[in-house]
Amino acid sequence: MKKGKSFKPRKANRAETAIDKDANRKIPPQVTDQLSTGFTLRFLTTGNWPGSYTVTYANLLDAWFVAGTATTAYQLFDFVKVRRVVIRAMAGPYGAASAIMPTANVGVEFPGLVGGQFGSGKQRLGTGVGIDTPAYVALSPDRMSQAAQYQPSTNNAAFIVRAVDGLRTPVYGAIIDVEVSYKNSGDIAPAAVTTARAGLTSGQLYFGGLDGLAIANTIAKSAYIPIA
Repeated sequence: MKKGKSFKPRKANRAETAIDKDANRKIPPQVTDQLSTGFTLRFLTTGNWPGSYTVTYANLLDAWFVAGTATTAYQLFDFVKVRRVVIRAMAGPYGAASAIMPTANVGVEFPGLVGGQFGSGKQRLGTGVGIDTPAYVALSPDRMSQAAQYQPSTNNAAFIVRAVDGLRTPVYGAIIDVEVSYKNSGDIAPAAVTTARAGLTSGQLYFGGLDGLAIANTIAKSAYIPIA
């Protein structure tokens, strides 16, 4: 050893430290025994779209389900948290004789009027002018509000979505993205989806409409496959 230099023991790398720490513990480390995932649901409004719709937490949990039999299905998750809602819509031309500028209006509202969801009460509107300019809106619940927390499958209002043109006519083909976080629980029995289905393949995962109705009647169908 050269004069003036002291000996320093080699530091263990992270992999060695992690292995040693785990091997020396008498009590196993805690683990998470549930599935939790972030996901973006995408819906396209159909000819059944009324222009405005109040989405419930049951709707969001019905939007991704597993088939039990050909006619029964169950929600894949038990809790859902809404992170953000995004809507894009475009108006069509009103006709050569019309003096009205083609416009599209989209909106999102977190009403916050139900117990367990207080503290949000915010809304936002977006407008697109012309047949080549989409209307756009994006809104998240207040971070500290109960509307931004995990909620079980209930018929309480999660948020309200709107997509109409300048004449207040429903816009078909609007894109509605709902960014959510899902979580399940081993102690909760899977809930059946609200609307019965037909022709399902047992064990297959399916995507449902925004309103929980089957594909033939839904106001906004899933953009993903398979859908039912």
